[in-house]
Amino acid sequence: MYICYIMSDKSVAEKNELKCAVWYAALLTALPWIVQIVSVAFSLQLKQFGLKPLEWGGLSGIFTMPLLHADWGHLISNTPAMLLLIFGLFLFYKRDAWRILLCLYLLSGLLTWFMGRDSTHIGASGLVYALAAFHFLSGVIKKVPRQRAFALLVAFLYGGFVWAFFPTLYQGTSVSWEGHLSGLIAGIIFAFYFRDKGPEPPVYPSLEDENIGGTDGGDDYWDIPEDADLLLHSL
Repeated sequence: MYICYIMSDKSVAEKNELKCAVWYAALLTALPWIVQIVSVAFSLQLKQFGLKPLEWGGLSGIFTMPLLHADWGHLISNTPAMLLLIFGLFLFYKRDAWRILLCLYLLSGLLTWFMGRDSTHIGASGLVYALAAFHFLSGVIKKVPRQRAFALLVAFLYGGFVWAFFPTLYQGTSVSWEGHLSGLIAGIIFAFYFRDKGPEPPVYPSLEDENIGGTDGGDDYWDIPEDADLLLHSL
C-alpha cells in the first residue's frame, strides 16, 4: 500500500512538471505575438528598435530583437520551433531553465551585434537556433534516454537549419544568417557549460553491486545462519 502512494506522488509530480513546461512555453512564445498585435493595431514602427550591429545605441536590440518580426509570416514560421524548444528546456532543466534561456538569449544577441552586417536585425531565429543547438548537443553529451530522444526529434524536425549558416545562400536577401550562426555558437557553448545540469543519467547495477555468490555473507537466501546447529537440534 505504501509503494502505491509513492508511485502516485511521483506521477502527480511529473504531471505538474509537464504542465509547468507547457505554460512557460506558451507564455514566452506569446510575447512576440503580443508585440506584433500591438504594433499592427496601433501602426507602430517597432522594427526600428531591432539590433543594430556595432552601434552603442543598438545594444538594446539584444533584448528586443527576438520580440520583433517583419510580418505575420515571419512570426508564424518561428512560433512552432519556439514553442517546442522552450517546452523541452523547462521540461528537462526545470529551475535552471530560466538561467539557461537568459544565457542563450543574451549571448546569441551579443554575437549578432558583433558579427552582423550593417542593418537592423529582428526576429527570434537566433534564439531558436541557440535552443536547437543546445538541445541537440546536450542530448549527444548526456546519457539520458529521454533527452537523447528529444535531441533526435529536434534533429528530425529542424535538421534543415544547417543550411542557414551559409551566407552565400542568402546573398541579396534580408535573412540574418549572422543571427543563425550566433545562435548556433551560443547553443554549443552553453550545452557544454550546463552539461552537469538537468536530468541525471540512469544508474544500472553492476555485477559487483549485486554480490553474486553471497561473498558478503549478507541476506542471500542460500547463506547458512550461524545458529544452524541450534535450529537443527530444536526440530
